[in-house]
Amino acid sequence: MNATEDDSPDIRYSVADNGVATITFNRPQQLNALTTAMLTETLPQMCAAAGSDPAVKVVVITGTGRGFCTGADVSNHIPSLLSAPDSTTLQRPLGSLVLPVWQIPKPVIAALNGVAAGGGMSLACAADFRIMAQSASFVAAFVRRGLMPDSGLTYLLPKLIPRSRALRIMMTGAKVSAAEALELGLADEVVPDDELAAAAHAFAAQLAAGPAIALSFTKRAVQRADEHTLAAQLEFESWGQTTCFKTDDFHEGLAAFAQKRPPVFRGR
Repeated sequence: MNATEDDSPDIRYSVADNGVATITFNRPQQLNALTTAMLTETLPQMCAAAGSDPAVKVVVITGTGRGFCTGADVSNHIPSLLSAPDSTTLQRPLGSLVLPVWQIPKPVIAALNGVAAGGGMSLACAADFRIMAQSASFVAAFVRRGLMPDSGLTYLLPKLIPRSRALRIMMTGAKVSAAEALELGLADEVVPDDELAAAAHAFAAQLAAGPAIALSFTKRAVQRADEHTLAAQLEFESWGQTTCFKTDDFHEGLAAFAQKRPPVFRGR
């Protein structure tokens, strides 16, 4: 049952009683290609709402129909970029696809119900976890249009799989099946199509029952690790751990260990 729900023609947002928020792309006829309004307004607003709402512990992003997301809607988005008065207008919207997702300070699961192509692949890579239906796939379609990858894919994909494999995917535009993605480590789990929603939300519920503050610090630490030295990372871990020591969840964890029972975390 959903505690809250907000429906729009293009994106649905809901928050379940267990603290799992779901963002659902809802343009199935367009394989969930994102309009300019979705890119620059609706999706960032929903990500910000999920990030700031204390009731939300985990975010699931998925799509309706045969596609997860195929990035920006070319017929809607590209003309507006090409007619823009200066180049900075081009730079901002392209990044806006992934930054709101990347910056959510909570675990994010991409539940891929279908193809994730172009910027949609970037968006899935910006999530913390990727659970794929067996029929889902990735396609770095940029090169097929005579373009280089954007929406952060050149940053995100080599973080997830070996550099040469990432380059091959981006330079050939070849389709990556769910089975291949699992072998590469690009997917964390592959499930039958009709079990995707259940699998994604079961994992989300597991994370939502965890210590929310500790999970948030863990995500932040991993995101910054590549850009800092070991010494700087140790300082960040010490700061985060000191904060965790002061939480109710830490004391609940100690009590549960002493009493030989599962902990009941409250995110405080």
